[in-house]
Amino acid sequence: MQKKILPLALALACGMPLASHAVDFKVGASTNLSISGLVAVGLKSGEVTDTTRAVQQETRVDDNTSRLIFSGNTDLGNGLKAIFRIENRYTNDTRPSTPLTPGSATTVGAGTGWADGDTWGGISSPWGNLVFGKSVLYYTDTIQATAVGLKGAGESYRIWDANGLAIYNILSEVGTKGGNFTTLGLTRAQNVIRWDSPAVNGLDASVAYSKNPSGDENHFGCAGCAVDYESGGTWYGRVRYNNGPLSASFSVLNSKVQGDVVAAPYVGPLDKTAYRIGAAYTFDSGFRIGAVYDNTKVRNGIPGAAADARRGAYSLPVSYNWGPHAVYLTYSRANDTSGLADSGAKQLNAGYDYMFAKNTYVGVYYTKFKNDANGGYSPYLTGSALGATSPRPGEGFRQLSLDLNYWF
Repeated sequence: MQKKILPLALALACGMPLASHAVDFKVGASTNLSISGLVAVGLKSGEVTDTTRAVQQETRVDDNTSRLIFSGNTDLGNGLKAIFRIENRYTNDTRPSTPLTPGSATTVGAGTGWADGDTWGGISSPWGNLVFGKSVLYYTDTIQATAVGLKGAGESYRIWDANGLAIYNILSEVGTKGGNFTTLGLTRAQNVIRWDSPAVNGLDASVAYSKNPSGDENHFGCAGCAVDYESGGTWYGRVRYNNGPLSASFSVLNSKVQGDVVAAPYVGPLDKTAYRIGAAYTFDSGFRIGAVYDNTKVRNGIPGAAADARRGAYSLPVSYNWGPHAVYLTYSRANDTSGLADSGAKQLNAGYDYMFAKNTYVGVYYTKFKNDANGGYSPYLTGSALGATSPRPGEGFRQLSLDLNYWF
């Protein structure tokens, strides 16, 4: 048994990378198995502002998307390898049988568990990786994870409070007074066929297709379906450049629902199209500045009308690293959704973290979030993890946390 960094080619096939501190096992002459993961947990004090509701604040220990990963490869000769990954999601703070919200029959176990994260099997070759399974598409594009060597144009915290990540809260939502739309459900797309190119001079590309990313394959021939079952499908593409101090990427998404039933107040299929572009530059001094812009449209997304819900959103991350220390400041803004005045939201993040080792970080993280009068945005997981503290139109949210990230 030995510790070593996993090949970057394998990490490219994931929305979030494999941990670079994996424990590897040799099985026979040609097969390698690895165990890796992330322990991410925080002590948080959060509250809803600009509200008269009775329950406005809460202090708790909360999980920040911890995971345990099994992966491996077998040498097939001629530059080919069989590869697989099984990503298991778990929470540090609660048991699987714990209700997500008070009085709810839905438990934590419904959103976590064996193979609930990026899980796939496929072939690695000199021309890239081709995999079949579950994979994050679009959501995490532009995020940077220093601990595992992933560069990106957007947020670059070495610790994070999952509720405060603007890449989920602002860039991956379209808000209306009737609620919010997330890009592709709960981050991991299902039924995915994905190809990731090798990196050449810092440039790499990804292409993916899913017939039904929601995984609901039981609508075939259903009465009242909005569209024919075979008409749906989701395409995704990304080009990324990381070389020296410069990081840049461009992503596109086109998703048409498959045999889905349209429920009131919406009058037609909720197809989605989106693009995201970003760039960042890191100076020799350790100062880093970036910018990310996302434009997403939801067809028929305005409640009660055959009108599209479209919004532009941007995020401006700034950070400074010196020795084991790092500080962060990010401002993010969602502009008004088309056809609905005062329907945006804004968010400010500030943080500090300390690196005890290249896989262990502790820090403090502050988030201030505010919906406009008709804004329907909600910080990531606050509708379940924080129960009554999920903000409504016109309300705000703020949270201070002490967080640990340990990659293994």
